[in-house]
Amino acid sequence: MNITTAHRAARNAATLATADAGAGNASIKLYTAEGGTLLGTRTLAKPCGVINGAGRIVLQLGAAQEMVAADGTATWAEWCNGDGDPIATGAVTDETGAGPWVLEGTAGTQVYAGGVIGLSATALIG
Repeated sequence: MNITTAHRAARNAATLATADAGAGNASIKLYTAEGGTLLGTRTLAKPCGVINGAGRIVLQLGAAQEMVAADGTATWAEWCNGDGDPIATGAVTDETGAGPWVLEGTAGTQVYAGGVIGLSATALIG
């Protein structure tokens, strides 16, 4: 099914509203695998994203640069709303991959404790 840009924009605006619900900011949590070890969290701005001219989501990263909590290979991520409840999940890739969560400045998805979590601002294109 192909949808119009207006339809995509409306659907994605509802996704952003869902993500921004709650007392805190939305975040992306990186894991070693689905249900695996939490490697780190990247907090998003509030609002957590905008809709571009193609009706797609462009995430807005928070100003703080959180540190990676544990060494590991990030393969899975959860997008959590402002209450910390997951609203979407998906694969983590480096800049050459096609996953919905793209780590910037890496060859592969290995992260190290004390490093900075760099997510592409266009990580979610919806």
